[in-house]
Amino acid sequence: MSKRTITTAVRSWSISLVLVAVACGSGQSPTPSGSSPSPTTSSSPAPAALLFAALETNANAAQFQWNTVAIAGLDGVARAKTTFAPMPIPYTGCEGAVLPPSAHVAAGKVYFADGQGTIRSLDPNGNTATVATIPFTGTQQMLSFAVSPDGGHLLAAVFSLPPEAKSGNPCAGGAPYAPGPFTLDVYSAQAGGASQRLYHEVLQTSSTQPVPNVMAFEGWDKVGPEATFPTQWATQGGGPHPDGTMVWVDPSTGKISRQVGDPESCLVWDVAPSGDYVCTTTQGGSISVRRPDGTELWGFTAPADSPYENPRLSPLEGRVAAGGSDSAVVTSAGDHVALGLYPLGWLDNETVIGGGYTADFTYVRLASPSTISDMGFKGLFVGAIQ
Repeated sequence: MSKRTITTAVRSWSISLVLVAVACGSGQSPTPSGSSPSPTTSSSPAPAALLFAALETNANAAQFQWNTVAIAGLDGVARAKTTFAPMPIPYTGCEGAVLPPSAHVAAGKVYFADGQGTIRSLDPNGNTATVATIPFTGTQQMLSFAVSPDGGHLLAAVFSLPPEAKSGNPCAGGAPYAPGPFTLDVYSAQAGGASQRLYHEVLQTSSTQPVPNVMAFEGWDKVGPEATFPTQWATQGGGPHPDGTMVWVDPSTGKISRQVGDPESCLVWDVAPSGDYVCTTTQGGSISVRRPDGTELWGFTAPADSPYENPRLSPLEGRVAAGGSDSAVVTSAGDHVALGLYPLGWLDNETVIGGGYTADFTYVRLASPSTISDMGFKGLFVGAIQ
């Protein structure tokens, strides 16, 4: 399943300034003092078996540094949970670092990377397993990875940056980095096996482009591994927007094979397990769902002056949940269903999960789209466990 059911406060938003913390508890209600959340009663309750993965920050880590992964139900109770060393945040000059997604869902599990380069899995029964170990010091580095849909193969990339310059103010035009190269190391591993480096690359910079274009892994679909290139790895804020320009990668070489769509005409936000994708047109922000070859399957025109953002494809691909001033579910049949939440993704073909940067996770069932149920905890949505 595509990582992009994940981000960044909204999966695809990887802006560290807007990330929020999860507070779901293991085996008990995550709400304060053990009280239960009080969702609005729905005439079409969501199936109790629906589970999803989320990241949280507990008291042992700085805000926005995820150090706990949980698999939770719609009642807000964590069925499985484990902690890990958080990802270090490298120095990126006058901008804030945008860390790649550090968790993905595949093969009925959530896969997560820690600050030492160990990638593990967690299943709904609480079982953990080491999937791969990537050479990663965390010193001026970022780690991205992707897992094949069957969970058997993994690709990872380590982006290394030069250290901070000893003098000068990068916010006033000074050079932010000491002399030295930006590099990218790409690795491959079979689940449970040793990682192998596929290649080492010194990334190109120049006087007119002092920072390089970087590839970062995002997910894996039937076409192949997904990545972004160029990737947004530092920002001064803003959003929402994708993490970069989506591309597919050759799983045997780790090299970019081709671009996903044309970002000049339609900005790709979400890639389905089939390889079909949803993008928003650069003129008007309308929805377009397309095959891997770019052929449009269906579309939906955005209201005037209300472009859609962060669109998410439903599992059966006949619906898109999109945010913006007109947060709604639109369908291939031309239907429009207004939502009272900002959509993060889908838990099944009838259930949309949402929430705000500091608000609880919520969900709606399309049979009763005005009924918003509060799950009682905050967090970073990773994806549905299927």
